Amino acid sequence: MQQGGGNVSALRAYQAFHPNAAIYTVTFRGRTVWMTSRQRNIWAAIQKYWRRGTRDTLARIAAEAHCSRATVSRFLRRLDLWRFIDLATIRGHGGGTYVFTRTWEETRKWTMDARARARLLLAQRVKRNQLEALREALLEKRRLLRPIPLPPWWQRMRQGTIWIGSSDATLKPQDA
Repeated sequence: MQQGGGNVSALRAYQAFHPNAAIYTVTFRGRTVWMTSRQRNIWAAIQKYWRRGTRDTLARIAAEAHCSRATVSRFLRRLDLWRFIDLATIRGHGGGTYVFTRTWEETRKWTMDARARARLLLAQRVKRNQLEALREALLEKRRLLRPIPLPPWWQRMRQGTIWIGSSDATLKPQDA
């Protein structure tokens, strides 16, 4: 009795609908997976050692791999779940995609929640490093911008008392 599912079944199902597709087997740190030609191009683009741990954009990787940004995003997430890379994505101005080299660790199953926590910690580390780099520039700007002295008339003036009368929105208590 054979059990269905797994990588072999997924590969056979993919090949049934894509008979002319080039399929590549890639072995990395003891794990063998199959990739399509676009996925292999993405894998080759992010393996460039000079881009590791620095800000990168999905658009640059997509242009190099000749595919869309959505394909790059999906496949980077898959590589992260396979534990081929560590991925941190930061949204907004100054954000981007950070791909880190995976350090040696014990073999274990990773859930989506565990990888989400790991990605969050990596993103926080990147943000903290960015803030540390900006801290010196901010302190220098604060030193250059001295507070403007207040004119003497500002210091002599006093705030008068303001009597606020009834707005007739509430009833006055009746003397009984």
